[in-house]
Amino acid sequence: MRRLDLDFRHSNRSTNWLGLALLALGLAGAIMSATQYQQLDEELAQTEASLRQADSAARKQASKKTTGTELAQLAPEIKRAREAAQAIKLPWPELFASVEAARMPDVALLAIVSDNTKREIRITGQARNPQSMLEYFSRIEAQPGLANSHLLSHHLELQDPQHPVRFVLAANWSPVGLTRAAGAP
Repeated sequence: MRRLDLDFRHSNRSTNWLGLALLALGLAGAIMSATQYQQLDEELAQTEASLRQADSAARKQASKKTTGTELAQLAPEIKRAREAAQAIKLPWPELFASVEAARMPDVALLAIVSDNTKREIRITGQARNPQSMLEYFSRIEAQPGLANSHLLSHHLELQDPQHPVRFVLAANWSPVGLTRAAGAP
């Protein structure tokens, strides 16, 4: 059998040129790969930035260009917005002051609904008896901003032991009359 010579402290100083060459090639390849990665990363960042700019420009352009069909779809919303703007301009405090001026202890208001296009107000209330309902109706007619009052419906609440009268009345209102009424002492 042959003798094994295991000497880990071998002092033979012969340089392995092939190993050094492979090490140098590996380092050069790693440096080139890192440089190329950095360049590609910068290119990617620039491309993403230009895509974001193009996307925002396209969105702005798309929002500026509205087609006829889009305008047709927006027409009901535009109409509602105009109606709301008109409703805000109406003299609501004066209208409510006129209704409030007609108040009576025997009459409770349940709802006030206004139709701004017809300039009509509907008042739903409950009176203790028919006489109180008629007196309230005449007070509404006497208000300067309200005209053409008429009783739309009334009925006795039979399930209530006091049998109050529930009613709905309508009146046309005029902003000019309401502002005069509000300015009067």
